[in-house]
Amino acid sequence: MILAALLACGEPDPVGVDPCAEVSQALGVLACMHEVADEEAWETLSIDAAAIDRTRETKYLFPASEAAALPTLVVNTNAFALHRELMAEGWPELFPALTDTEYTTLVTDPELRQYFSGELFSLALTDEAMLGFTIWDDPARIETAPTYDEVRAIYTELAERLPAPLTFVPNSSQQREAAALWNADFPIYGDHGITYEAYTTGEGIGTLRLLSIDELEAASIDADFGYQDILVLDEAPLDVERVISGSITGTRQGELSHLNVRSAARGTPNCYLKDAHTQLAPWEGQRVRLRCGASGWSVEPATEDEAAAWWDAIRPDPVEIPAIDADTTVFADLLEIPTDTDAARAAALARYGAKGANLATLYQRIDAEHQLDGFLIPFAWYERFMEDNTWTVDLGDGPDEHSFSQTVQAWLSDPDFLSDGAVRRARLAALRAAMEDGHPDPILLWVLSAKITAVWGDDTTMVRFRSSSNAEDSLRFSGAGLYESESACVADSLDDDTNGPSRCDPDKDNEETLTEALTEVWASLWSTAAYEERDWYGIDHDAASMAVLVNTRSKDEQANIVAFTGSPTAEDERAVINAQLGELDVVSAQAGIIPEKTLLTIEDGAVIDIERVSASSETTGDEVVLSDAQLDELGTVLGTIEATYPVDETVDDGVLLLDTEWKVLDSGRLVIKQIRPFTR
Repeated sequence: MILAALLACGEPDPVGVDPCAEVSQALGVLACMHEVADEEAWETLSIDAAAIDRTRETKYLFPASEAAALPTLVVNTNAFALHRELMAEGWPELFPALTDTEYTTLVTDPELRQYFSGELFSLALTDEAMLGFTIWDDPARIETAPTYDEVRAIYTELAERLPAPLTFVPNSSQQREAAALWNADFPIYGDHGITYEAYTTGEGIGTLRLLSIDELEAASIDADFGYQDILVLDEAPLDVERVISGSITGTRQGELSHLNVRSAARGTPNCYLKDAHTQLAPWEGQRVRLRCGASGWSVEPATEDEAAAWWDAIRPDPVEIPAIDADTTVFADLLEIPTDTDAARAAALARYGAKGANLATLYQRIDAEHQLDGFLIPFAWYERFMEDNTWTVDLGDGPDEHSFSQTVQAWLSDPDFLSDGAVRRARLAALRAAMEDGHPDPILLWVLSAKITAVWGDDTTMVRFRSSSNAEDSLRFSGAGLYESESACVADSLDDDTNGPSRCDPDKDNEETLTEALTEVWASLWSTAAYEERDWYGIDHDAASMAVLVNTRSKDEQANIVAFTGSPTAEDERAVINAQLGELDVVSAQAGIIPEKTLLTIEDGAVIDIERVSASSETTGDEVVLSDAQLDELGTVLGTIEATYPVDETVDDGVLLLDTEWKVLDSGRLVIKQIRPFTR
């Protein structure tokens, strides 16, 4: 087993003699067992399996390092479809606000792995009663595959806890290739020549997209596919987080795979087909109806109307975004915007967008020490930019000069743009490039230069332009990470050349002009990822607009922080603090980079308990990202925010929390840079 020093702060806290019994009692439902003594217990924990050679199945968790606080357990899949759900809800003190990315790291990353996880199932094609187990890895990363010694250790312990003989079932091509070379002293199960099986039966309509497992991660990050696509993958992935209209994998999955749990939840077909890429290559790029049946599959052409009806059927209820005020052109200081009433806050939102209005509302209720200087550029300037700037584009009658606004309106009624992801991605990329080469109103640039110089006292202070659209930071649509932030320097805009380095920051090789910052933030409204996310939620793209928050650019900060006023994943009212060293991102962290996690108990605006749960993957030894004093300061301010920050949106179901983002500047000052409401 892997015994490297990992993420836990010192020795893991004891979780009791029988953690499964304790958490089951606390949750009021059987959560898991450490021993499956007999067939009756197995039947209780497992569900019917869809795979041809399996009858019942569930999941297990196995400690992979000394940092693991939980012992081996078998999940009650009737209560918890995902390991992450059990971990976050059952032990919020160990796994507060556990994300999918963090869970994946904990069970696959060879350097940071704390647990192995996989499926357990009763096999149907064996001569005697036998259970099989898989071990999940990342098929795109060969280093995540379990070694022979690791498989043997898991086999040995699971075999002692289960009511029938056990066999290892390789879960990926890299596992099968490795196992073929082992001289194993435990049984290994083959595929028995199975060439097709369905996990979620049904029909779906979309453009058929062939991707290799090596292409999947980059395609997902780039929003290169979405809910209008059906993916055909050469290898079954650990997960596909983006919504899709169907999936076929070239290797077997399992009914409890993350891909299938998501497929079943949204009712999209999902099946395995041997040599899937070869068999489906003739349909690549075509709009099709995929049927995954219990005993077979089919693909046939689908019409545009059929596709539109299918997509409407699987999407959630449409989200309505606030209408904008396109007439207000004046900039507004964060401390001067009226926010005393719900009507005033609605007006601020209509003029300056959600991020800016939320921050203005917050800053007027907390100490100045925790604020960044800043002001807001209203929607009107984006709207004027879209109307005034033109480019040569074919909108159906041949290439001609059209404004950006005319272009968007034409595309939003064009069936090819609306239903063909490849067409849409290409057009949006071209539009963004044209917008980034566009020209904001000279009056705007002149006034903006003067405003920045007045607020920061000179023209050589780098500032940050941040998105503040009307399609983000709300209860029904957070839009987290969809839009861009860019640095800007007045002095770079005023000099007579375009040569770097920046006059505001010699570490920047290129100039950071106001024009570039504005146009890049504005253009990000039409990124593929932003469009696809809005489209999935039924948001009217024509109503979306972009204001800009201008505030202090932080450099060489000591820490980045995301803090929730309660657990976003479990019934735990303690504040959850995720902190990471320096400029490393917490919201969109790279795979394998995990933040420091701390739970704060806050009563009457004061921190009465600090519980350090896990260390940052980037710290060593006793090093921490946030000291106790910093956590106490943050928690005290968070208590004030929770008591005073007004949320005008109503919560129909769930618990209202506040999701906040902070920085510790290079000076050691703690500042808050963003706030949005969140429903648990």
